[in-house]
Amino acid sequence: MPIIAENIEIVEFDTGEILTDAGRNGKERPWKSHKEEGIRLDNLFVTAKKIDDSVITDNGLKSLEECGDTLVFLRDTNGEKRLHSANFCRNRLCPMCNWRRSLKMYSQVSQITDKILATRKARFIFVTLTVRNPDGEDLAETLDLMNKGFSYITSNSRTFAPAKKFKDSLQGYIKATEITYNSKDNTYHPHIHCIFQVRPSYFKGTGYIKKSEWVELWQKAMKLDYAPSVHIETIKNTTSNAVAEVAKYPTKSADLLKVEDEEQAVQALIVLAKTLKGRRLITFGGDFALVKRELKLDDVENGDLIHAEQEAENFNPVAKVIYRWRAEVGAYIC
Repeated sequence: MPIIAENIEIVEFDTGEILTDAGRNGKERPWKSHKEEGIRLDNLFVTAKKIDDSVITDNGLKSLEECGDTLVFLRDTNGEKRLHSANFCRNRLCPMCNWRRSLKMYSQVSQITDKILATRKARFIFVTLTVRNPDGEDLAETLDLMNKGFSYITSNSRTFAPAKKFKDSLQGYIKATEITYNSKDNTYHPHIHCIFQVRPSYFKGTGYIKKSEWVELWQKAMKLDYAPSVHIETIKNTTSNAVAEVAKYPTKSADLLKVEDEEQAVQALIVLAKTLKGRRLITFGGDFALVKRELKLDDVENGDLIHAEQEAENFNPVAKVIYRWRAEVGAYIC
């Protein structure tokens, strides 16, 4: 639960202290690098808007520019910090916001899997479904077809004979759609990462589906005239952490931000921004959706990005510390 901090009297600012914020693993959280990536993305959007005004609103551009400018932390007597408030833009391509979504995704999947394993007998497999790279004009249609093909494999309301054996074992899933950009070929690589929760009997007898069968199943679901690439991996260490580790939030802009040709990067940005608008990239199904509702977890894509991680209860803040991004020194300074 978020800490109520209205009664904290000590507020620290303008001390000159550079932000340090270590995670539970002891590693420094990447506030600075994501802010710098966000500045690069903002510059691309400024140019893109001059070409196509509909790619982002004026308010959206302003929010992206200011994303993560001010971070307010609570601090306890041991110096441990916890994010209390921040201005996040929520742009689908923003590196800062997608990092926060990734933390949220990990936390939620961990909580959901813990409960599933405590109340049911289940195993998990990690599957990546791909198709040939489309160009920008065909990207949206390709995504629609992939979503339709996925529903053939998983939905009980759809009659699709090739998937019957798998549906008999399927208990739930998390589906995450990712799109990366291939600057060399100027094409896009849409693919579906999915964690399937299956009955333990899936791995016994005739219930098991070999890789060649997965390729054939996805090919038929997509009505392809070629054998697509499909990756299947059994999550052998069946713990919540192991499952959550492969369930990262999928939207990344790293490929785009590394494109040296700015004109090419801007055109790719326009395609991605317009294609992603209004689309859901994360879907929970079956037991994953049921347990998510039972735990009253909010939406990964549109929910709270401040309290993105599971937080320890024994945290007693004594001060608020305000850090602001200082572009002239490239750091967050109190």
